[in-house]
Amino acid sequence: MRFAAALSMLFAATIVAAAPARATDWTSAGETASGNPVYVDIAGMRSAGQMHTAWIRVVYKAPIQAGNSRVASMQALAHFDCASGENAGIRVLMFEDEAGENLAISREEREVRFGMEPDGSVGRIAHALICKDTPKPAQ
Repeated sequence: MRFAAALSMLFAATIVAAAPARATDWTSAGETASGNPVYVDIAGMRSAGQMHTAWIRVVYKAPIQAGNSRVASMQALAHFDCASGENAGIRVLMFEDEAGENLAISREEREVRFGMEPDGSVGRIAHALICKDTPKPAQ
């Protein structure tokens, strides 16, 4: 677990903790079980062996309510451990519009925790695209 924490700190230091400021090239990863399209910034992804860190994005078919905000899209920076199949969120940005321009909520995780996500979830859909070409470690 200490390795994961150290690796997490390394990735956090190498990726700006704000939304991608450069032009982002979103690659379609598929749809959630609810039919919401999921995208991954493959070009901006950083990798170290089986561990990848990338921005992911979801556009909600119907806006969701998050606290006092109506949210139409979300971007998140997350770690993806291709060896274990687990993900860990780092930062979540929720937007009032589909284009991701009107920020409604910004949350940064205080502690990075890895865990499995359910099939059909945003994290699981993104994980499948991010890890599809990553060789599995030798057993």
